[in-house]
Amino acid sequence: MSIEVMNSVWRESKAIGRARLVLLAIADHQGELGAWPSLATLAKMVNASERSVQRDIEYLVELGELEVHYQQAPTRNHYKSNLYFVNLPGVTKTDTGVTNTEGGVTNTGSGVTAGVVRSLIEPLEETLSNTHVSELFDEFWKEYPRKSDKRAAMRAFKSALARVSYEDIMAGVIRYATDPNLPEMRFIKHPATWLNADAWENGPLPERKGKKTTDWEALKKWAQENEEN
Repeated sequence: MSIEVMNSVWRESKAIGRARLVLLAIADHQGELGAWPSLATLAKMVNASERSVQRDIEYLVELGELEVHYQQAPTRNHYKSNLYFVNLPGVTKTDTGVTNTEGGVTNTGSGVTAGVVRSLIEPLEETLSNTHVSELFDEFWKEYPRKSDKRAAMRAFKSALARVSYEDIMAGVIRYATDPNLPEMRFIKHPATWLNADAWENGPLPERKGKKTTDWEALKKWAQENEEN
């Protein structure tokens, strides 16, 4: 169905510039139950920041070419993707009964009960949420200085998202990975241990005793002497 929706965007959309690309990216994900791409995915597809993509989505909504169902995240971090429908001539929309959290109203369509709709949607929501969490975990894994027990780390990462925002985790891991007093690899915490301990809240590491430092003045003098010779 995504090809049909993308063709409709090319034929019917009045959007211009990057907003048109955002609409095409959403159309590329759209099936019978709508599209669920994360902001990070859309931003990567159109080579723009997530904030810019958010502005484009607002513009497309105002233009009447995009419908957004805002999803409630299960925790205070908003990692759950919204549901989008491209709203253009020739695009068939299957009503999903997803609640719009701004109005708190669930529209299940005529002749379809909410229970039946949720029985269809909930497994899909879980799959898509897991896909998004996997993308976030890949970013965490890329930054963490020790790669070990990836499966245990993934479980700890999911658990951590129930306690703190993704941004806080990433700020903590980058701070840890770039700390000048980071110990030798064998003493670096396993990623699951780091996550389970809420270590993103930790401050700088204590200064390492006996840490080797580079004598830059001596190195510069040696280079000058060898250059003269």
